[in-house]
Amino acid sequence: MNGFGKFKNEKTEFYGYWENDDQIDIGFEIWIDSSNYIGEYSNGKKEGIGTYIWNDNSKYEGEWKNNNINGYGIYYFPDGKKYSGYWKNQKMDGYGEFFWTNGKKYFGFYKEDKREGFGIYYQSNKYIYIGFWKDGQRSGFAKIIKGESIKYEIWKNGKKEKVLKDKEEILDNLKGEKRKYKKIFNLSISGIKELIGKI
Repeated sequence: MNGFGKFKNEKTEFYGYWENDDQIDIGFEIWIDSSNYIGEYSNGKKEGIGTYIWNDNSKYEGEWKNNNINGYGIYYFPDGKKYSGYWKNQKMDGYGEFFWTNGKKYFGFYKEDKREGFGIYYQSNKYIYIGFWKDGQRSGFAKIIKGESIKYEIWKNGKKEKVLKDKEEILDNLKGEKRKYKKIFNLSISGIKELIGKI
């Protein structure tokens, strides 16, 4: 098969371009379960920019590589949640922004679909967690904003371990890798809310 054409079997229909029996360039594919993909192909695989819509109405718009979601893209969940960020082998990986339908937000890093590294979790104007995560759970140094008050805490495996009250202890926890985010930690309450609003 070479050039533009339509291919159909018992599972799928494909409309697009071919080269030596492989899908290339732009194509549109429909599966019998009503899932569909429109976008770029290379050597018979989804590669480049494309949009995939599943039969539960979840949708991904973004980059593909070797038939997998890879690179930057936006995923819309069927219940209204949304993730905008980077992917690796079909999983959230790298910087991303996650939005819930109830107004909660997360801005930070992921590894294999779990929050990992630095991130800001905005529950409401009354609770903001600015700090570190490991394996999807709050772990490490954190700045907690509750209403108009600020506390510095240490978390481990999703649980608060210690409240830091000593200034030297707080500064000591801002050393090493954490120094990259020192400017964010030093923002005032209004500064954090302004940052979240811009994101």
